Amino acid sequence: MKYAHYAPKGALCIVQGRTDEAVSAKIQAELDAAGARGEKTGVLSFDEHIGRYRADVAVSLGSLAAPEEAARRLYAGLRRFDEEGATFLLAESCPEKGLGAAVMNRLLKAAGHQVIDADGSPM
Repeated sequence: MKYAHYAPKGALCIVQGRTDEAVSAKIQAELDAAGARGEKTGVLSFDEHIGRYRADVAVSLGSLAAPEEAARRLYAGLRRFDEEGATFLLAESCPEKGLGAAVMNRLLKAAGHQVIDADGSPM
């Protein structure tokens, strides 16, 4: 199956790290800083973590246990950020095994390969 490349109008970065807690903390810190700058914030997360975030627009990709759901929801979620006028967007990474690798490939393309390491290691 081929999918068209789609990138949202707002600046999108993917956040990855060794633990879910580190990723969540980094995402919320970045969302808070962006909000303080006057940005309209958005977060693309999985069901298991979506309740951790305070953002203007929060979009779920479904469960981490169901990467096929994330593959189906990804582009609709990115379009929703455009519809809501979000200008600063962060997305959780997902494990790159099986269909998760395809989801990450699409996310990386949509983000222009912009990745933030929650652990502070150089990317």
